[in-house]
Amino acid sequence: MSLNILWTSMTLALQAMAALSQSGLQKRYPTGSFSILAYGVGSEGLNVFYSDGLAYVGDYSKWVSGSVTTDVTFVFENSRIIATATNKDYTFDADTFLYIRPTPNQVLPVGFTGNDIDIPDNASVRQFLFYGRYLMWQNENGLLCDSFRLKETDVGDIYQLYWDTSNLYPPSFLIPTVKSSV
Repeated sequence: MSLNILWTSMTLALQAMAALSQSGLQKRYPTGSFSILAYGVGSEGLNVFYSDGLAYVGDYSKWVSGSVTTDVTFVFENSRIIATATNKDYTFDADTFLYIRPTPNQVLPVGFTGNDIDIPDNASVRQFLFYGRYLMWQNENGLLCDSFRLKETDVGDIYQLYWDTSNLYPPSFLIPTVKSSV
């Protein structure tokens, strides 16, 4: 039974990638400020927000667990995604980038650099790009990856954002579509 589910999932993923390549989507580099949204867990896209150096999805005002929590906007520059706090009470360092951790066979949290946050050695802030509005990451072999995952938190409709290189579709994680707002 689980092999059949895996086969179906792989078939759907291949069909989605084929549809992307046939849809005429172009690699692009957004200009100006934008939000990053996760689709597939709500009736519309949910904003990515910052809390204590990690990336979450949902309404940041409902998240009370972090000491510093704010909604963010982003700009794209040299394959990096730069974050800016929208909360007037908090200012990010100029080197506050969104990062993923593309570590083989692991599912690891997505986070932010800067602001005196200790970041993991395996954090990657470069090689992001957009196809249409779809956020992707390009690995060292040139393969485009869209491996974001969400995990529910103890606050309703708030999810933590992860990057999955396990290729196993681990249980308890949701598979969103992550896009820019523009």
